[in-house]
Amino acid sequence: MGNVVSAVQIRRRLLPAVEKRLTRPRRLVRELPDLDAGRLRRLIRCGDLAPCFDATEDAADGQAEECPICFYFYPSLNRSKCCGKGICTECFLQLMPSKTSKAVHCPFCKTKFYAIEYRGAHTTNEKNIKQEGEQNVNETKLRVHSKYQIPGEIVLP
Repeated sequence: MGNVVSAVQIRRRLLPAVEKRLTRPRRLVRELPDLDAGRLRRLIRCGDLAPCFDATEDAADGQAEECPICFYFYPSLNRSKCCGKGICTECFLQLMPSKTSKAVHCPFCKTKFYAIEYRGAHTTNEKNIKQEGEQNVNETKLRVHSKYQIPGEIVLP
């Protein structure tokens, strides 16, 4: 009975150590007076929040994900619990309400009581599914546009 280990304890042991510099936000647009640096470090180290990765302006390796708020690329992002959209930790921190403000709605689907989770980087299968979905949307847009195209008009993808 004393040998029962919870899933949280197992998950924490399997996580690679996070560098100290990745537990501190560096690109905040506004000062966050309510930010509890110790709690932020704990959330990042236990895997509940994505590290404050170094941002890049392009996905050179093709593996990075783009934050739809700041448009920087990161190795992995946090996910909205409501709609699954990605967001970097620093953008999430800036969206969260202060102690005096009201609850925040999801910036993507407008669901009340915005919350996120960190699941690590997307698997190859998840990336392929996302890519196929984006391709289907683009093909549908082209079909609809070509259906209503004016003769002689040039269509750009």
